[in-house]
Amino acid sequence: MRSLRLRLLIGAVIGIGLALSLAGFVLVEIFDAHVRQRYVKELEDHLLQLVAMLEVDSAGAFRLKQELSEPEFRRPFSGHYWQVERDGQAILRSRSLWDETLMLRKEPPAIGVPRSYAVVGPARSELVVTERSIELPPPVEATLRIAVAGESSVVDRARRDFAGVVAISLLILGTLLAAASWLQVGAGLAPLRELRAKLESMRKGAAQRVEGAYPVEVVGLVHDLNHLIETQAAEAERARKNAAKLGHGLKTPLAVLDAEARALHDKGEIAAAVTIENEVDAMNVQVARAIAAARAIGPRTGLGTRTEIASVLDRLVAVMKRLSGGAPIAWSVSVPHQLPPIRVDRRDIEDILGNLLDNARKWARSQVNVTAYQEAGYLVMVVDDDGPGIPVDRIDDVLIRGARLDRAVPGTGVGLSIVKDLVELNGGELMLSASAAKGLQAVVKLPVAEKSSR
Repeated sequence: MRSLRLRLLIGAVIGIGLALSLAGFVLVEIFDAHVRQRYVKELEDHLLQLVAMLEVDSAGAFRLKQELSEPEFRRPFSGHYWQVERDGQAILRSRSLWDETLMLRKEPPAIGVPRSYAVVGPARSELVVTERSIELPPPVEATLRIAVAGESSVVDRARRDFAGVVAISLLILGTLLAAASWLQVGAGLAPLRELRAKLESMRKGAAQRVEGAYPVEVVGLVHDLNHLIETQAAEAERARKNAAKLGHGLKTPLAVLDAEARALHDKGEIAAAVTIENEVDAMNVQVARAIAAARAIGPRTGLGTRTEIASVLDRLVAVMKRLSGGAPIAWSVSVPHQLPPIRVDRRDIEDILGNLLDNARKWARSQVNVTAYQEAGYLVMVVDDDGPGIPVDRIDDVLIRGARLDRAVPGTGVGLSIVKDLVELNGGELMLSASAAKGLQAVVKLPVAEKSSR
């Protein structure tokens, strides 16, 4: 079942059905108990009326002063009966019993305490009996057992009629509630339909981000989508910049090699010219592939990315110390191991620090200092050297265009520009300035990863 609307509607209908069924059952049971109680009360009223009408004639026999007011007691097998017993023998009974007697329980009730129960009466009908035992004062001095009965089908019939009315009423109510649930589900899913329309609009190029007012439950999703879109756009821009820098960095050397090959060809050195031309062609293919791969790069930082900076710095500094160079370089590293992890992919931080450290190693005269500390939700990393530095008016050229200021040192000139792109992509900041030793100081600020909730 892939429809969210259908899932919610089925859940609502099932819940409504169960609730209404339970409500109907409770209502019918309450009504049944109330009707039975009223029916027993009615029978007790007849019993009290019967007690009031009992009298003893001159011969000492019991009789009624007059018939009960209910005509059902006079119609044979009407379903309403009464009976008076003395010493276990029926001495008086209603005309409706005809020649039958009520089959009461063997043990009579306590004096003055009413008792009700079910028995089987004439024509195998189920009866509800209420009875009392009374003690007559002198001169009669007799104990009588008086019972009044009525068919329980009266209560059962009332129960069935009421249950039918309740069933119809609850069915109508359930239908209305189901319709209301359909409308409610539709209203609740309306923001998602709107969000889908906005995404479709973005897919078609009519918008660049999701805009609009959304419920609190959807705002977080919209914010995450916009953040994902912005991240993807930044990655695409980064891929374009990397491709441009790669193409620019290799274009001139390849052109020079191609020119040399032509010159050799003109001089008659065909074999050497062909070899160089083949290598240039192969390099052009590799450059084209690299540029295509760079343009296809997607986001590398996932949710929950955490990188410990100390271990990365220790490894990179150890690598820099082993690289060949001119004069020996003294490395000073001050990075506390208790620093919090950063919210940057490990490969990105290796590219950032690798470029900065390698740049410092190439240009430093004798000293490179590396420090790191935490500051207001960011991890700050500082790399400075005692080399010639970069003029203040050329810093933008180095960072934005990747210009190479001095070709005496091997390199492509795009290292610092790459670092800037990576730092900004990960929500950080790169600042270049003169170091205390008159060289270059590079300061990188990257966001600290949030603490794990587990």
